[in-house]
Amino acid sequence: MHKFISPIARLSASCAGVALAIPVMSAPAMAQNAATPKDIAEIIVTAQKRPEKLQDIAVAAAVLSQAAVAQAHVTDLSDINRVVPSVEIKGTFNGRVPYGMRGISTNANEGAIGLTSGVSIQMDGVPVPADSFAANTITDVAQLEVLKGPQATLGGRTASAGVINFVTFGPTAKAHYALDVTGTEDGEHRVSLRASGPISDTLSYSLAGYESRTPYPVTNIKTGVKSKADSFGVRGKLKFESGDFDATLMGHYALSKSRGNNFIYQYLTPGALLLGAPPLSQSVLFPGFTIAYGNTKYSSPVNMGSRYEDRDGSLVMNYHMGDFTLTSTTSHFYEKQFQTQDLFGTDIYFFNVLTGGMAPAFDNMQSNAGFVRQTTQEFKLASDSSKAFSYILGAFYSNTNVTGDGLRTFVGFPAAQRNISTTKNYAIYAHATEKFTDKIWAVGGLRYNWDKIGWNLAQYFDPTKAQYGSGNFGAGGFAWNASDSSSALVGDFALQYHPAERVMAYASYTRGYKPNAFNTAHTFSVSQAAALAAPTVAANASDLSFTKATKQEHIDSFELGLKSSLLDRHLTLNLAAFYTNYQNYQAQVFDNSKLVGVLVLANAGARTQGIEADATYVKGNSRISLSAALIDAKFKNFKGANCYALQTVAQGCVADASGNYSQDLSGKPMPASPKFKASASITQTVPLEKFDVLLGSNLNYRSSTVLQANQNPYTRQSAFALLDLSVGFQTKDEVASLTFFVNNVTNRFYLTNAEDFFSGPFAGTANAVIGQPARDSHRYAGARLSVKI
Repeated sequence: MHKFISPIARLSASCAGVALAIPVMSAPAMAQNAATPKDIAEIIVTAQKRPEKLQDIAVAAAVLSQAAVAQAHVTDLSDINRVVPSVEIKGTFNGRVPYGMRGISTNANEGAIGLTSGVSIQMDGVPVPADSFAANTITDVAQLEVLKGPQATLGGRTASAGVINFVTFGPTAKAHYALDVTGTEDGEHRVSLRASGPISDTLSYSLAGYESRTPYPVTNIKTGVKSKADSFGVRGKLKFESGDFDATLMGHYALSKSRGNNFIYQYLTPGALLLGAPPLSQSVLFPGFTIAYGNTKYSSPVNMGSRYEDRDGSLVMNYHMGDFTLTSTTSHFYEKQFQTQDLFGTDIYFFNVLTGGMAPAFDNMQSNAGFVRQTTQEFKLASDSSKAFSYILGAFYSNTNVTGDGLRTFVGFPAAQRNISTTKNYAIYAHATEKFTDKIWAVGGLRYNWDKIGWNLAQYFDPTKAQYGSGNFGAGGFAWNASDSSSALVGDFALQYHPAERVMAYASYTRGYKPNAFNTAHTFSVSQAAALAAPTVAANASDLSFTKATKQEHIDSFELGLKSSLLDRHLTLNLAAFYTNYQNYQAQVFDNSKLVGVLVLANAGARTQGIEADATYVKGNSRISLSAALIDAKFKNFKGANCYALQTVAQGCVADASGNYSQDLSGKPMPASPKFKASASITQTVPLEKFDVLLGSNLNYRSSTVLQANQNPYTRQSAFALLDLSVGFQTKDEVASLTFFVNNVTNRFYLTNAEDFFSGPFAGTANAVIGQPARDSHRYAGARLSVKI
C-alpha cells in the first residue's frame, strides 16, 4: 500500500509548495458555478438519460463546468488528460485518435473505419460517430461529464470503457450574452461568442460561434511551415414550450483545417537505409536536424494537411404527463474528411532518386477522403425520479455509414481503394431505482442490442498484375463484400447505502460488451488477391481469414465507491475501486513486416484494476482540489502478437514451426496506460476595494507508459509533470475578468502519441518511431478576456 500512498504524498507536497510560493488560478477537478470559489455547488449530471445529482449515482464520474474548462485551457479533446486522470487520449491534430479510459482503448486510427475505441463520445446525450472528428475541438461547452468504466445499459454499444458527454449551452428564459477571447505569444488565438434569451412567451433561442487557431510545436525546415489548426463553427438552438410540451431544435456547422505534419521522427536506428538503398542514407533523407526524443523538426517537400467539415442537427421533444415524461430524440450527422500525408517524411522524392527518374514519378504523397453519415432515433419514457420507485424505458436505433477513399501511387506499395463500413444498431433498455428505505437503494438495468455490420472493400489496383484499373477508381482490381450480425444482453446492478446525509457508498456489477468488428484497415496482398480470384481453392482459404469479423468483447466490471460531502459541505470526497475483465478484447497492433505498416485486429484477454480519488475543499475564498488515479491495465492473454522492428529472441520475438515470428504479450501493460496520474490545483480569490484578484496553480503528473501495444521501448513516454500558473482580475459583479497565464512553466517536452509503422520501409534494418509532440509540450504564455452579461 505504501507504493500507492507515496506518489500521492509527494505530489501533494509539491502542490503545497507551489501554493505557498505563488498560488494561481487553475481548473478544479469538480464543477463550479463561477470563477470565484465560494462553496461547493450541487452538481447535476445528464449522461444517464435524466438529470441526477452526481452524489446520488453509483458511477465514478468527473464533471467540469464551463469555468473549469476555460481556466484549465481545455480546448482540445486530448486536454481532458490533464484534468481527468482516468482518461488518456492521444493527440487529435490531423486525424482520428483512440480514446482511452482506465487503461482500455482499441488503438484505432482513421484507417480502421467503423471501429470504436471503447469510449462513447456524446453531444447532449447524442452519440457522435466513432469515425468523426466533431468533438476534437471543445467549444460552447456548458458542462463536461466523464463517466468512468463500462456504461452498458445507458451508454450503448460504444461505451465499453466509458462515456464523455459534452453538454452544450442552450436557450434561456432571460437574455444572456458572453464573449471569450484568448491569445498567446506563440500564435494561438480563440474568439467565442454566445447569446441566448426569449423570443416570445413560447419560444427561446441560443446561438454560439467560435473561431480559433492552434499552433503545434512542429516545423518543416524545408518550407518553413509551422504546424497549425484553424477551426470555425456555429451552433444554434430554438426551444418551443407550451403547456406540457417542449421541443428543442439544434443545428451545428463546423469547419477545421490543418497545415503541416503532426508525427515526426523521435528515433531511428543509426545507419539504417530507406528501402535498403545506399542513395537513401539518413543524411540525405533527414538533413538539418537530429533524430532523437524531443525533436520538433522535419524536412519535406509535401504540403500536408487536413480538412473536416461537419453538418449535424437534432430535434428533442418532451411530453410531460404528470409523473411521466415521454422523450423523442432524433439526430442526423454528416461529416466530410480529407487528408494529405507524406508517406515516409523525407527531404527528397525518394523513389525518383532511387530510380534515377526512370520510373513513374512519385511525390511522396498519399491522400484519404471520407464521408461519415449517421442517423439516430431514441424514444424514452421516464418516471418521476423523486418517487420511491422510478424507472426509464427506452428504444434506440442508429444507422452509420462511413466511406473512405485512399490513393497512393507508389509502385512499391500502391493503393487505390474504397472502404465502406455500415453499422445498424437496434436496442431496447430499462433502468430502475428502488428506494427501499432512506438509506438503502437498489439500482439496475438491462439492455438488449442487435448489431448488423457490413464491409465493402474495392481495391482498384491488381497486385497480381501490378496495374491499376482504368482511371485509378475505375474497373479492375478486386472487391469484397462481408456482413455479420450479433446480439448481446447486457446490464448493471448496484446497491447503495446512505448512512448519513450527503454520504453514499455503493457496490456495483456491470456486464458489458463491444460488438463484432471487421479489420477495415486491410490492404490486399498478392496471395489474398489470388484467393479472391479463386476462392474455392483450398490452398488459398487461409488468405481470406481477414474477411472474418473479430469476436465480441465481453466485459465483467466490479466497482466499490464512496461519495461524500463533509464539513458542512466544504469538503467533497469521492473514492472508487474497480476491477474489470475483458474477454475477447479487440486489440489492434501494427504489422511492420510490410513496406507500409498495416493494422491488425485480434482478440485478446485483458483486465484493468485500480483506485480513483477526487477531493475538493472550499472555504471562503480558497479552493483546493486533487484528483488521482492508480491503474494497472494489462493483457491477460495475447499470444501470437506482432513483434516490433528488430525485436530479438531475448526480447521475446520467437519463430513458430512455420518460421513466422511473433511475441507473447500476456502480462504486458496495455498501451498508453500510465499507472499513476494526478491533477492538483489551488485557487485563491483576493478581494480588493474595486475588483478581485484571482490566484492559483495547477500541477498534473503522469507516470511512464509505453504508447504501443507491441511494447516497443522507443515508444515509451517517460514520467513527467506539468505546472500551469496564472493571475486574474475580476470585477466585483463577476461580469468581466482578465487572466494572464503561463502553461508548462518548466518547459517539459512530452509526446501525446508515438507510432512505429515507419519501420517497414527500412527493409528490416531499423526501428523507426515517429511521435506527436503535444500542443503544450513547450512553455507559452497568454491572456484570456471573459465578459458575461
